[in-house]
Amino acid sequence: MGLINIPTANPSTDGFFRIGYNYNPRKYGLRRTGRNDEQVFFVNLAISKRLEINVNFLKLISNDKSGIKDGLGDRQIDIRYLIAKESKTFPAIALIMSSPFTIDAALLTHVIVATKHFDLSTDWSLETSLGYGSPYFVYRDVNLENVDIFSGFKWEKKSDYVYNNGYLVGAFGGVNLKYKNIVGLMAEWDSQKANVGCYVKPWKRLTLQGALLNGNQVMFGGSYTVSLLKTPKRIEKLHE
Repeated sequence: MGLINIPTANPSTDGFFRIGYNYNPRKYGLRRTGRNDEQVFFVNLAISKRLEINVNFLKLISNDKSGIKDGLGDRQIDIRYLIAKESKTFPAIALIMSSPFTIDAALLTHVIVATKHFDLSTDWSLETSLGYGSPYFVYRDVNLENVDIFSGFKWEKKSDYVYNNGYLVGAFGGVNLKYKNIVGLMAEWDSQKANVGCYVKPWKRLTLQGALLNGNQVMFGGSYTVSLLKTPKRIEKLHE
């Protein structure tokens, strides 16, 4: 789980599965900036404490001035690997990369990020993250003559890509002030703009989040997390 728009290097929990949704306002849209609001649906699976796989579906919201006819929208797979775990002295470090098989996506992510936690009291803690996003990426150029999925790869500058949205290109960072890990206040620089927000966990598995992007646009979302390795209590009782 990241902050508002930026990722973190927090460790995963084996077998955790997360499904979520985010609303992104049109002024800071990633696919059609200034024309359409966006919905981002995502699923996340922690294969281990170090490895996560995330699948994003970015769907544009149709309006009177800019109609939409596409189906699921952008489909993108990201892989996150925890290079180093956090210690008393050093932060955790993670590498996050979008699949090079991605053909058409506006959420391309190729970053390295470090995260460090500081205990302020028994109930309060501060999470800090700092990272850098590559201005280049590898993608597969698809055309009628290129039918081999392992060919046609190209190295391109993101500013020359069809979606020149600046998403996670350059330096980014943020802080998260937490109270018992159930309420948090967040502030970040996402490499393009400053954002502030908060989150609350009304239940252990549910997280709700809201944010103000660049001081003038509202973003919101939420996620629900379950463990695929833990046996539900109602099944455990049947074996007692």
